[in-house]
Amino acid sequence: MAFGKLADLCIALGQHPLNKHPGCWEHQIDERWWIAMNGHPESRKNSDDFEVGPFDCVVKYNGWPAGIFGPYGGIIAAGECANEGTFIEAIEAALGRLQLGKEGR
Repeated sequence: MAFGKLADLCIALGQHPLNKHPGCWEHQIDERWWIAMNGHPESRKNSDDFEVGPFDCVVKYNGWPAGIFGPYGGIIAAGECANEGTFIEAIEAALGRLQLGKEGR
């Protein structure tokens, strides 16, 4: 579910297809969540010099590693504040802000 929501955000921001980026597409979702997605069939390094696998996404929460996953599964933090549910909520809030911005024009 998280990967699909990230795809929605990528499209809403006009960052698709991901393979148009020479490396990983990186985005600060909100003040807590940050992602780097690799849209290539080979590993690419992100700005942290971390090797992101083919079509995978790495996630940070408050600057700390919080997960790595792709379209077929992965792992994400399971704490009270940082977990898949709060990650998806942050993406949905970002999508809502984008929608409000479009309607406000």
